[in-house]
Amino acid sequence: MSRFERIVVVGGSLAGMNVIQELRRLGNSGGITLIGEEKVRSPYDRTELSKKLLTGSSDPDDLYLLTEEEIDELDLDLRLGRRATSLSLDPSRHTVTLDDGTVLEFDALVVATGSRARRPAFMGHLAGVHVLRTLPDALALRTELNSARDVVVVGAGFIGAEVAASVRTRGQSVTLVDPQPTPLGTVLGAIVGSHFADLHTSHGTDLELGVGVQELMGDGRVNGVRLTDGRILPADLVVVGVGGAPVTEWLDGSGVEVDNGVLCDDGGHTNVPGIYAVGDAARWYSDYFGAQVRSEHWNNATLQATVVAENLIAGTKRSTLSAVPSFWSDQFRKRTQMVGCPLPTDQVRFMSGAPGEERFVALYGRDDRVTGVVSFNSPRGLSKYQHLVTARASWSEAIGSA
Repeated sequence: MSRFERIVVVGGSLAGMNVIQELRRLGNSGGITLIGEEKVRSPYDRTELSKKLLTGSSDPDDLYLLTEEEIDELDLDLRLGRRATSLSLDPSRHTVTLDDGTVLEFDALVVATGSRARRPAFMGHLAGVHVLRTLPDALALRTELNSARDVVVVGAGFIGAEVAASVRTRGQSVTLVDPQPTPLGTVLGAIVGSHFADLHTSHGTDLELGVGVQELMGDGRVNGVRLTDGRILPADLVVVGVGGAPVTEWLDGSGVEVDNGVLCDDGGHTNVPGIYAVGDAARWYSDYFGAQVRSEHWNNATLQATVVAENLIAGTKRSTLSAVPSFWSDQFRKRTQMVGCPLPTDQVRFMSGAPGEERFVALYGRDDRVTGVVSFNSPRGLSKYQHLVTARASWSEAIGSA
């Protein structure tokens, strides 16, 4: 049983709901209030928004992670379709205020508000311009894709590359634009990134790399994208995927420390006793990196939620997180997996296969340490080498023993 009688979870995300489920599993029977800005029946699998949902091979009901019966069994005070606007930490009364004026008292609070899509200044307010972060975003985009002829995706990170792959899978033309010389270059570097350039080209994606966007053109609705080199791409639908920003502005002035996410120790505690943070909105201390790190990946949200629930039950820091970041991406029915967090300038050594081949495994290294492993269509290869990342193995020894 948690020593906190009234727990408020702000954010109906995967991370927030996982905290709640773990609390109940551990025996907590106290009052839990869930505040969720999206009015949906349960958390859903955001990883499929840019994939199966967009291609039309799955529907919204396929993405929900809990049934209505499972939600009911959690016995929650649900405040869906509501947004937290401020936090007050008066010594005698801790409260969170919602956008409808409701004020809720709490003994413990979990920040799980996630992130929102970044909107560059060039986006403007033209119709036909989309971001992809939520289920409503994905459904609106899918609807407009049904009549689109010239699709432009701005940003060749994972979201942008996955959206472009889904558009091509639907049989529609798409141009992928990014100032980097290769897709995924800021994450995987130019050598591995070149493989994804070839992958997209072989499936019919038009690439405009090494060039940015100056402005979106149109009168009411977008009809073109002017690049920084002056050229204009025809476009009747534009998707902008240039990363996300943590949703933390409602904490301004509260005393909770925020810097590109809520700052936490390795147990999810903030600088304020009784307040925790998980998921995309949180920057947890990582012993692996020796710094506070914000990681926007599925496994991170799941692992952090378990730790925070255990610490809420204990009332102290009983559990900590020491996991190494990992993620995956599906493009053109090919799966890419990575463990670690290499820099794009790190050394790269292919342990099997090579760019352009059906499958490969590559190690990344820096300062004589293995910093990451990436696999393409090779889950066994990833399993074979990922221990080198978690053990911070010597680069020279890892390469020499291969």
